[in-house]
Amino acid sequence: MLSKNRIKQINALQQKKFRNESRTFVAEGHKVVMELLRSPLKVREIFATDKWIADNAAKFPGVRITEASDAEINKISAMQTACNVVAEVEMKPETTFSIDANTLYLAMDSVRDPGNFGTIIRIANWFGISKILASNDCVDLYNPKVIQASMGSAFRVDVQYCDLPKTLAAAQKIGLPAYGTFLDGDNIYTASLSNKGVVVLGNEGHGILPETTAQITRRILIPCGASAAEAPESLNVATATAIVCSEFYRQSRWNH
Repeated sequence: MLSKNRIKQINALQQKKFRNESRTFVAEGHKVVMELLRSPLKVREIFATDKWIADNAAKFPGVRITEASDAEINKISAMQTACNVVAEVEMKPETTFSIDANTLYLAMDSVRDPGNFGTIIRIANWFGISKILASNDCVDLYNPKVIQASMGSAFRVDVQYCDLPKTLAAAQKIGLPAYGTFLDGDNIYTASLSNKGVVVLGNEGHGILPETTAQITRRILIPCGASAAEAPESLNVATATAIVCSEFYRQSRWNH
């Protein structure tokens, strides 16, 4: 059974301020919680229904597990659909950051939507990109909706917040190209893409911001198959990320 005070503490983790104070965040739902078994993160406590505990508690030896009713789980969950397990998890340790000349990075410029942010992390994980740069005004990695949308990939991909224009300038000094998608860019399917560099994704409403655009060295285009009269204005940033990552992956595996 959860006390009112414990419910209040867990609910507070919906806010970045309290997550930073406690250095913990919330992971919800069976699939996401089970992904913690594949990660190095430390689970501080699990709150779950009696059935979930009977089926899964043995997989989390040494973790404090508290039984909770469906009603109590709903009180601490941010999900719109009911889940049967919520975990309080310790954040990744903070690490020093430096650009590596032999790495392909994704970079997110002012991506604010947590669903997009989490989906982009999941896409990066799928295509083997283990490092993401995020401008300081991006949504928080540990936002519950980001964690949910990433489906566990946030536990495995390294996300570093930074002054993105300055970081791209530093990348150029060590020879890394900075790619960005623009309407006047080179066709991504005919352009020669490097397996090292920084691929920048822009804000949902404004694309890549001017300060960041100034540091882009390779402008690429995802061509549209529809006529100008019928084409949408743009692609969703997560959808564009999937297309771009797929082509970078294809060329790195089969064109070199």
